[in-house]
Amino acid sequence: MQQSVEYQIFIGLNDSQVYEEVVNEKELAEMVSNYFERKEIDFSMFKAKGGYCYDSDKFVIENTLCINIIGKTKMDIKKLTKSLSMFMNQESILIVRNKVNQKFS
Repeated sequence: MQQSVEYQIFIGLNDSQVYEEVVNEKELAEMVSNYFERKEIDFSMFKAKGGYCYDSDKFVIENTLCINIIGKTKMDIKKLTKSLSMFMNQESILIVRNKVNQKFS
């Protein structure tokens, strides 16, 4: 087994100003897939539902796009999430970083 780093990125799809989807999950997933393909970065993506409490104290349940990146990558995760946050007009995006053991079989 090889030790590696896993990044999990959780992006809520609701716009932070209107509290509803402006860009849908399919459009965002296609854009993200195209980006990773161009950069040749291994990734997995799935959709989920999550809850978020805005700074304004408004709590919403929203569709969420989850991206997993495992393995060596030279990409700047913070730069990627900042770009996604601006594109999606998000108040925040959750990034989880874990050390993992990986093995392909």
